[in-house]
Order: sequence, then C-alpha cells, then structure tokens
Amino acid sequence: MRASTLTAIAFALVMLDGYDMLLVSFVAPLVAEDLRFDARELGTLFASGLAGSMLGSMVFGAVADRFGRRPVLVGSMVAAGLATLACSQAAGSQAFVLMRFVSGMALGGALAAVIPLAAESLPQERRSARVTAMFVGYPLGAVIGGAITTALLHFGWRNQFIGAGILTLMTAPAGLMFRETLATAHAHGHTGRETGLRRILLQLFANGRAVPTLLAAVGIFCLLFVAYLLNSWMPMLSKTAGLGTRIAALSAVVVNLGGVAGALLSIRLARRFGLLRVMVTMFALGSVAVAALGAAFVSPLVLLIAAFVAGGLVIGGQLNCPAVFVRLYPESMRAAGVGLQLAAGRFGSIVGPLAAGQLLAARAEGALVFQIAGAACAVATVCYALVGALGSKQ
Repeated sequence: MRASTLTAIAFALVMLDGYDMLLVSFVAPLVAEDLRFDARELGTLFASGLAGSMLGSMVFGAVADRFGRRPVLVGSMVAAGLATLACSQAAGSQAFVLMRFVSGMALGGALAAVIPLAAESLPQERRSARVTAMFVGYPLGAVIGGAITTALLHFGWRNQFIGAGILTLMTAPAGLMFRETLATAHAHGHTGRETGLRRILLQLFANGRAVPTLLAAVGIFCLLFVAYLLNSWMPMLSKTAGLGTRIAALSAVVVNLGGVAGALLSIRLARRFGLLRVMVTMFALGSVAVAALGAAFVSPLVLLIAAFVAGGLVIGGQLNCPAVFVRLYPESMRAAGVGLQLAAGRFGSIVGPLAAGQLLAARAEGALVFQIAGAACAVATVCYALVGALGSKQ
C-alpha cells in the first residue's frame, strides 16, 4: 500500500484519539447536571482518561514489541470503542471513571503501536515530516470534534459517547492495512529472551540511550504540562478577565489552531534547517510567548492573537516530538520507546492543569501561572537542545 495512504490512515486514527481524549471536556456541563457530579468528581473523570493513556502507552508499547504492533493496534481500538460505548450507560462516577480509564489505556496502546507501524512503512528521508503530519490530527481532532459535539449537544451527552464508540469500532479494521514491522526487527537478531517485556523496557536505557531517553521524557512532560494547562485554563481565565463566554471558548480553539499551523510550518522549515534545530527554536520562542500571555487579557483581539502564537510555537513544535522518538530507538524496541515517551507526556498533561488549579486556588495571579508555564517550556528547550547535541556526537 502507498505510503501516503498509510499516513492518511494513521492521521485519522490520531485525530480520533485527539477527539476522544477531550470528549469529556466538551460534554462536562451536561454530565455534571445529569449525574449530579461535583467539581471533585469531574476532576477525577478528566484525569482518569489521561492516567489510563499514560499506563497504556508504556505497557502496550512493550507488548507491541513482544507480540506485534498490528494486533495491539487493532485490539486497542476495539477495546477503546467498547469502553466508550460503556461510558454512555454510566449511572455514577465510579463506573464512568473506570470506563474512561480503560478507554484511555486502550487509546494509549493504539498510539504506541501506530507510530512505529506508520514510521517504518515510510522511506527514511520522508519519515520525520510524515510522522509530524500524522500528529497534526491530534489538535485537529480536538477542534473538529469540539465543533461537532457543540452542534449536537441537544441530542444529549450519552449519544455523544455512543457515536464516538461506534466510530472507533468502525476504524479499528483500518489497522489491518498496515504491514507488521515486528518481524523485520526479529530478523535482525532480536529474538528469544531478549524480547521479554522487562528486557525490552530495560533496553531503552542501554547502549547510550539512557540520557537521551530521560532528556526527551522530561522535555515531553514539560511540553504537555504547558499544552494541557493552556487548554484547560485559558477559557476560565478569559472569562474571569471579563472577555465573555464566547471569547473564553474560542481561546482554547485558537490555541489548537495555532498548533496545527505551527506544525505544518515546522515541516517545511525542518527540511531546510533540520528537525531538532527548528523544534528548539520554536520552544525557545514559545517559552517567551507563553510567559507573556498573562498580559494579553486586555482585549479579545490581543488575547486571540497571543493564544494563536503561543499555540503555534509550543503545540506546533511539540507535534514534532513523535518523529524524534522514532529516531531515538531501533526498530526492535521502537513501540516500547515511543510508549514510554507518550506516558511521560501524559503525566505532564495531568500535572499541568492540576498545578495551575492549585496555584489559582491559592489566589496566585494568572500571570504567574503563565510565567511558570513559560519556564517549563524553557526546560523543554534545553532538553531537546541536548538531545540534538548528543545525537550529533553519535
């Protein structure tokens, strides 16, 4: 099958994951009203899908390198679809949280499997650009999914989960269109005891990979810390600043649209200047843009422009990270390596909104929250600069 077709399939799967991860946020007001959830229960519900994805990325990434990427991808999509359908029948917080955790875990496994499957089906010279293009689907899924969900809210939140579950199940067979790449890795001598799950995970830190692995993990943690902090708190802070409900909702959409535009621009720039050099530059500029967001709540236009720029630099640059992860690990452990990095990122996506919430609950100024986020982006800048420096020495 043509590489462009496989990239399009992977794009659609990633887009679906982006939509599903934020589905609860879109319908949260209806869920809270119908099931009488308080703020604590909603917070747990939000975190459960991300926590499940963090665990699923790490565990099923290693499983994919042991038993095959294609069966893990298809099985994960089926499990995610069934769990999402089960969410539509939830009558209380415990069952809802459990099903969101299962759904997140399955989708984390699907991402860990589809990245090496897609990357290894592409020519080496086009691999980084295509993997980045594939991950543009994540924020696009959030934007388009949010628009569709908003338009269909009058059908009720349960029907939203039924629709998402059916759509996920319908896309699961698309995973069979990928060529299984694990056999190629095994043909190069990675068989027997060496393919045990524990062995695979330990190998991620062997043969000089420990420092780049840790640096990349800290970097993606910081980047998703910032991305999810912006997505979670920009609307609330906009409304608190008196910019209105419409601008508050639009601010989160604009952040993600900036991410899409930034990622597409970075693909063109990376061809000329190199992937990591472009990423480091974007993160460095992004740290300043995010730190300055606290001063942008003076008017709707200023805020939306600042949000677009910050999203373009930080989220747009971050969408290149999977292409870096593919480079870091040999084929025999690529799904496990990608899964570990995705897990570190998911951890950041949980910590970011919670940390901002704690700061704001302690009556910290919104400007301080954005300054801390900018500092986290600066840490990511240093991490990926060092990953690039280490790579050039090998």
